[in-house]
Amino acid sequence: MNTELATLQNELTIARQQNEIMDLRYKLQVTQAEKVTKLEDSLFSPALYDHYQKVATMLAKTNIVPNSYKGKPEDVFVAMAMGYKLGFPIEQSLQDIAVVNGRPCLWGDGLLALALSHPECQSIDEQPITDAKNNIIGYQCTVLRKGHSPHVKKFTLQDATTAGLLKKGGVWSAYPSRMLQMRARSLALRDKFADALRGIRIAEIEQEDATVIDAQAVIDVPATATQTDRLKKIIGINEGETHAQEHPSRSATVQLNDTEHADVSEQQGDREITGESYDLERHTEQSDNDGISDDDLVRIEELFVQKSFNNERITKALEYYKVSSTAELSAKQARRLINQLEKL
Repeated sequence: MNTELATLQNELTIARQQNEIMDLRYKLQVTQAEKVTKLEDSLFSPALYDHYQKVATMLAKTNIVPNSYKGKPEDVFVAMAMGYKLGFPIEQSLQDIAVVNGRPCLWGDGLLALALSHPECQSIDEQPITDAKNNIIGYQCTVLRKGHSPHVKKFTLQDATTAGLLKKGGVWSAYPSRMLQMRARSLALRDKFADALRGIRIAEIEQEDATVIDAQAVIDVPATATQTDRLKKIIGINEGETHAQEHPSRSATVQLNDTEHADVSEQQGDREITGESYDLERHTEQSDNDGISDDDLVRIEELFVQKSFNNERITKALEYYKVSSTAELSAKQARRLINQLEKL
């Protein structure tokens, strides 16, 4: 009797183990199938690539695609592939996705449509902010996502002034209300629908940022040049130039003498230009109206070299701040420029 009971218990144990093994095998098969599905669910997959590559080549030859895509089948294909991942049909992808400063972006209405189509989106409300005279001075965007509390973001003319956007004119002069609305929309949607937007920005906003920073050209500075040589090469300063006479208060900052150069070399060891993070917090007590510090001046020139800016691009960036050389920047302007350069 005891032998039969032991045999039965052993058989039950084996059966239970076999069931557990079968369950684990099933879960493994499901996981592998999901991975394959994700890999195949892309226009870059072997099953879809050839067909859509031909479609992109054909569309690039037509006159019904935006000018930026004409004659560029590779760009058309990438826009189609990105739109596919976002759930857009081909036609909408080519109309709503734009490449700005090397980044695929969505036009404001396309970003709104993407968020509204999210299954958890309950409402997106955009309202103007007005003053006592009923003039629009800002916009407020309220996003309500299922399971979340209402999320409110505002962007006002004061914010635009602080960011230096109104100085640029262009669309900010022609359509200030629309740009305020786009800024508020971008802030709110990127906060609450990051999973749907996948890091994509609004094209209107990216275009504004691109007018200040453009890093498409290469600066001609030898890799073996010293820190001082790089600085002088970039901003075009020579020992005999009259710039120092015109700006005596800045000449000591720009034209480093041998002693200063020795100090810089000792502290920095003529280190290679890198992308290491720059600590801006140590400048918080510095007055915004003070002139640029030596550290900020050197850091900006390092970033110009690192980001491959040539003289034309440097001039373009400095014109935004209404200065002709890096040495003329204020402390506030220098911090902002450093922040923008480090984001490239």
